Amino acid sequence: MNEAYVLLNVDYKEQKNIIEQAKKIPTVKTVKAVYGIYDVLIILESNDMQQIKTAIDVHIHGINGINNLTSLISVN
Repeated sequence: MNEAYVLLNVDYKEQKNIIEQAKKIPTVKTVKAVYGIYDVLIILESNDMQQIKTAIDVHIHGINGINNLTSLISVN
């Protein structure tokens, strides 16, 4: 199983909407609001790495209100 972690800096007024939209993405396993340098943590999981890439490149990047995105891809 492939796993990726996406860390977001978001516009505070859009945070709730961003979390709700991210939860609808098929490969998303968990979405959490976090404190610290980042505002939102998204964990994606799939047997197909291309599905994770598409989720990040198309679906997450397409959400309005994201100021910065950092992706971490887990390797086994």
